Amino acid sequence: MAIFRIIVFTKAPLRKAFRYKDVFQLVPYTKDFKPEVSRYAVDYPCFLEYSLPDDNCDGKAQWDKDREIPVILTAFSIYRVFIYDFYASSWGVRFPVFSYDYVENELKEDEKDILKEEPVFYYPFFHYKDPTHKLKGNSFSEVAEADMMTLRKQYGVYFDLEQDRYDIRNDKAEITFSEETVKCLDAYFAMDDKKQKKIYSAARLISDSIALKYYRHSLSFMAGVAALETLSDMVTNDKDLIEEDCHSCHHIISSPYTCPQCGRPIWGVTAKVKNFLKEYVSSNDEDVKNYNRIYNLRSKITHTGDIFTGDSIYDSDEDRRDKENKMEYKLIEYARRGMVSVMMKG
Repeated sequence: MAIFRIIVFTKAPLRKAFRYKDVFQLVPYTKDFKPEVSRYAVDYPCFLEYSLPDDNCDGKAQWDKDREIPVILTAFSIYRVFIYDFYASSWGVRFPVFSYDYVENELKEDEKDILKEEPVFYYPFFHYKDPTHKLKGNSFSEVAEADMMTLRKQYGVYFDLEQDRYDIRNDKAEITFSEETVKCLDAYFAMDDKKQKKIYSAARLISDSIALKYYRHSLSFMAGVAALETLSDMVTNDKDLIEEDCHSCHHIISSPYTCPQCGRPIWGVTAKVKNFLKEYVSSNDEDVKNYNRIYNLRSKITHTGDIFTGDSIYDSDEDRRDKENKMEYKLIEYARRGMVSVMMKG
């Protein structure tokens, strides 16, 4: 077994280490690695250590594992764990380095300091001062029992507008994974390749939906819907029940789903997702109404190009923006809860 170590990021500080069997371990700053942090920083660096078989630890295997673990941790929890995966260069200036302990009236002085900086063309890349930090070893870093994370029982809410958000910078929070996350990891690593591939696809879409949430609202929303459709397709065994008479235009002649208006057979993607949500997430009346609202928004984006107000330069309706924002949060909440429910049920 070979152990590799990389730097990953979170949106809330990791103060205690988290070990999942002999598969991986998240470790906070070490004594020899404590970077200066600007109070403007929105990403908290920490170490991810993971194991690979000695006969399968080449560059491709490492590349895959670097991405896999942050993605599934994000989908199986209320936190966002990620790597810098997009390496486009751009112009920028260096932020002043300050502790998070500050008084508000310092802000204007900071802005003056920023204006003194000369713009440079930079490469967005975080590296450890020792370029050999990603060394292959044969054991995880030793962590004292007192420095290991104590798991919470469950999360309750996975993504909610009214609560502290763990998916944006929250230095007052602390990452505490739950027993549910561990059970999801157990189920994931016990799956065959076919099922694991499907779950990773849904997890990646959830992770992308959260990553895009504050920048590209319409794309974030569509990624969340795609995650739900991936999960519902995985647990719904209806492919043998739908019969096509043309494999070119995919016209169907029989299906367990029918149009509520004319009664003709349909593919029923929307119906399938709604049934999935009722079974795996909630059948509460208000949640069912939200499922309809989510698919109405999806249809507007997909079929008419009616993108979210937050992305549009032609629509500034604040009431509409608030409603869309609420549905963005609800969608990610449902996707995460649906994912955890699928994993818990096996």
